[in-house]
Amino acid sequence: METVHGSTGSRNSKWVQGVLAVILVCNLLVSAIKIAVGFATGMPSITADGYHSITDCFSNVIGLIGTRIAHKPKDEDHTYGHARYETLASLAIVALLFILGLNVLEQSFNALSEPDFRVPSGMELALISSTLAFNLFVVAAERLAGRKLVSIILTADAQHTLSDVYVTCGVLASVLLIKYMGAPAWIDSAISFLIALMILKTACQIFHVAADELTDHIALDPAEIAKVVLSDPDVHGIHKIRSRRSGDMIYTDFHVQCDPEMKLKDVHAMTHRLEARLNERLGVSISCVIHTEDETLSRASKPLEDKTSQARDA
Repeated sequence: METVHGSTGSRNSKWVQGVLAVILVCNLLVSAIKIAVGFATGMPSITADGYHSITDCFSNVIGLIGTRIAHKPKDEDHTYGHARYETLASLAIVALLFILGLNVLEQSFNALSEPDFRVPSGMELALISSTLAFNLFVVAAERLAGRKLVSIILTADAQHTLSDVYVTCGVLASVLLIKYMGAPAWIDSAISFLIALMILKTACQIFHVAADELTDHIALDPAEIAKVVLSDPDVHGIHKIRSRRSGDMIYTDFHVQCDPEMKLKDVHAMTHRLEARLNERLGVSISCVIHTEDETLSRASKPLEDKTSQARDA
């Protein structure tokens, strides 16, 4: 007997979109401040930092589009829903990060030969510092929202905003070294180069998470699933455990052995109980496909399976 269950809960996409909309407004404000200071001083690193904040805005827009599509109702062509469109949106953020990283690398090399800027004033430094503090708050808030709403797009977007923090830290460090310690102008290019490497590293990390989902990488440790399932007194064995992630949902299927004398209604109740227990104890949204087997037949078939496996290996 095989029983398929749906999710016991789902994320409210309106909350995710609301968070992204607020972050978008914050990023627009931060980018405007940085670009204004960059144009006023002629310092390329500050202007580039402002343009980097604009890419944060782009990622917010991509996230808003992605979450709206991802939470469309299931249809005949998408029986598992549209959750992976959100993962595709996170890949677009990866592309933005790679383009940004390469651009920062190019600008850092160009600035080595022709440095031409004035050192920012105390007020201008205070403005840049305020954007740094603001971005740190945004990252913390967005990460918290991502965990509560189990949103890959919010988590990826927080990582993108964190790269903006790295850029601003590098810019402030180079300005302070040049302004107060008489460091040469090329120090700004050296720090920009290191920032570019960090941005590219962040892109690789986000890509790794998205690629795992798109390639159906295992989502849950089979041992954790088995431990929860075997805690049910009606389950006498479990095997063939599989799991994969799609957005905020984890899909898992496994075979359980139980008493062949169990009534159909009891078996059905058991499968519902198992899924509810998995959702509760593992703290994630899980949809289960549970195949129930006669435990006596399963034991009888093991020697045959072992002989077949040995013959295949030989």
